[in-house]
Amino acid sequence: MTSKVNVLVVDDDKDIRDLLHQLFIAEGYQCRVAANGDEMFARLAQERSDLILLDVMMPGKDGFELCRMLQADPSMPPVIMLTAKDDEIDRVVGLELGADDYVVKPFGRRELMARVKVVLRRMQSNRGRVRGSKGNYIFGDWVFRPAQMELVDAESIVIPLSSSESELLMAFVQNPQVPLSRDRLLDLTKGRSSAPFDRSIDSHISRLRRKLRDDAKQPEIIKTSWGKGYIFTFNVEPV
Repeated sequence: MTSKVNVLVVDDDKDIRDLLHQLFIAEGYQCRVAANGDEMFARLAQERSDLILLDVMMPGKDGFELCRMLQADPSMPPVIMLTAKDDEIDRVVGLELGADDYVVKPFGRRELMARVKVVLRRMQSNRGRVRGSKGNYIFGDWVFRPAQMELVDAESIVIPLSSSESELLMAFVQNPQVPLSRDRLLDLTKGRSSAPFDRSIDSHISRLRRKLRDDAKQPEIIKTSWGKGYIFTFNVEPV
């Protein structure tokens, strides 16, 4: 399976690029490298990638800015951010921007490969759910298009979603008006691969609320039910 997976490593440190390239090749993956954002987008234009490992601390456009640019295009692959910073704020920023995971340098080979496999399994699981769905979903003035990972508002403005946001919204539209705990949402999105006490779901809900223009202080679409979790309040119609 991994022999078909194409990983793109983006890091300005040549030693790290070479090390990760050798690691992925040894593990049976295809792997390409880029030293900066310009090279990254050039590689993406040349050939499909299934996963991007993106360093945060780079000259010019840093990883945060590049992640933001990637998330503007729903066709882009999932992103794991790499950084030497072990600060909770940096991890939260990465998740808020749409990254699928966050790995702090220095990291062990086993940890990195385990995280890569988790993200790839989530991506494949999400594709399977999309193929198994009835199509699009309507709720309120919104249309959710899972296959395209996008929302369309009442004025036909298209709002792209990251893979994590699309997975989360799929969980909600398939379970409307039902309290879903954080653990249940993790099961529906990450499955058994989620780590204990994983709080990333809160960041993803915050981002999804913003895209739905749902006031975080007084949300009307994704409400917080204290002690129970989150409730998607709208009626949902598959179309």
